Amino acid sequence: MHKIVTGAIAGAAGVALLLGGAGTFALWNASASTAASSVSSGSLTLSANNDGAWTDITNGRSATINPASALMVPGNTYQFTQTLTIGASGQDLKANLTYANQSITGDAALLAATTKTLAVSSSSASVVQSTASGASNTFVVSPSASTSTVKVVFTIGLPASATTGQGGTLNVGALAFTLTQTAIGS
Repeated sequence: MHKIVTGAIAGAAGVALLLGGAGTFALWNASASTAASSVSSGSLTLSANNDGAWTDITNGRSATINPASALMVPGNTYQFTQTLTIGASGQDLKANLTYANQSITGDAALLAATTKTLAVSSSSASVVQSTASGASNTFVVSPSASTSTVKVVFTIGLPASATTGQGGTLNVGALAFTLTQTAIGS
């Protein structure tokens, strides 16, 4: 009996030793370092220069106006011209430039009656009007250097056929432009 008990204790101790060492069992392995460098991300910024101006271009006019005091009537067309600076760094970087529709607020009837268009040009960046459906006021900008200047011309008009919006007010003082990166390959 003594031999059986001693054998059982020795067997249990052996199993415990084997189980306790199960987490430290390893196969041979090796590693090596490479001479690889780090990878950094680019950036995309948009800032408005302090050169924005409103002009009444109705019937070929070119008169500077203050939109806060001008009283638009059917047939009037006003234009806002400004330069924007795009900071862009990164391979394959392209972005969509447009005006923020929600930045024009006011009387719903007058807002619905007006037409709004955007034109963009640049001598330091590639600018192409977007061909995406519903993006008639969106331009794809491919900066050619880390900083590019683009000229935006925003036009708002009240068609001669407009019958709504009389006595209304639109706030164009917060007119904003947006620049959103496009997916590579699009």
